[in-house]
Amino acid sequence: MPMSKYYGIDVGGTTVKLGLFTETGLQEKWEIPTDISDGGKNIIRDIAASLKGDAASAAIGVPGAVLADGTVNRCVNLGWGVCRPGDEFTAITGIPCRMCNDANAAALGEQWLGGGAGSENVLMVTLGTGVGGGLVLGGSLVTGSHGAGGEIGHICVEPDEPEACSCGNHGCLEHYCSATGITRLGVRAGMGALTAKDIFDRAAAGDEVALAVVDTACDYLGRGIASVCAVCDPEAVVIGGGVARAGEFLRIRVDKAFHKYAFHACRGTSIRLATLGNDAGIFGTARLAMA
Repeated sequence: MPMSKYYGIDVGGTTVKLGLFTETGLQEKWEIPTDISDGGKNIIRDIAASLKGDAASAAIGVPGAVLADGTVNRCVNLGWGVCRPGDEFTAITGIPCRMCNDANAAALGEQWLGGGAGSENVLMVTLGTGVGGGLVLGGSLVTGSHGAGGEIGHICVEPDEPEACSCGNHGCLEHYCSATGITRLGVRAGMGALTAKDIFDRAAAGDEVALAVVDTACDYLGRGIASVCAVCDPEAVVIGGGVARAGEFLRIRVDKAFHKYAFHACRGTSIRLATLGNDAGIFGTARLAMA
């Protein structure tokens, strides 16, 4: 008897990544451009047209808040307001479809076959232009009542911060630990507007100012992770995103800071690096489709 097939779909602002999966893993993957013209009205139709046959079910990850019933509560990067794209997908293809936030999808993917494999309870932290996150407990995503579950980037770690975060609050973790946040710390340290990669490269080469900036960012991140772990107590924390390309140089420092701030019962939590890269979203949405 042939195994069922599932589509995992990750919608980004410029590219839609698609994967065809069985329960054993990825069988085929491809990409199409994201057409954000006309308020993104062509996105779902383009996805449907690119599919490679029928499937038992599908799931789509998007860069915005998604409620438990599949309602997307605005995706500014796609031009979407409040909408139900999963229903549109099913109406066109006949394939049942679930929706989720893209960071949550990445968390589920890493928990399934990535850096968190083998652990039922995983916190995913993505360090890119912002700081995103996702939480998997008992093998299932935790999205919360408002679709904001796992939004570790907007934990307040510095209440006296005078400059507002992109969310409008002050002192969010994202303000210091994202790629732009690390650049901000570098400017404040007198380094000029270097990229986060430049700062990490200089730190690895022994530049004391750059190393102080990296240590500050990692200290904030370790503190934020410790706060979340005191609530949900995961087995593993998986760090991904562009900043995580710094690898062990980053992980070791975050692990040290985490242990400084963690509740004693949570200090056995493993701090790991993500392994699926840009494919984490399609792995996670495929896993959600299987549920």
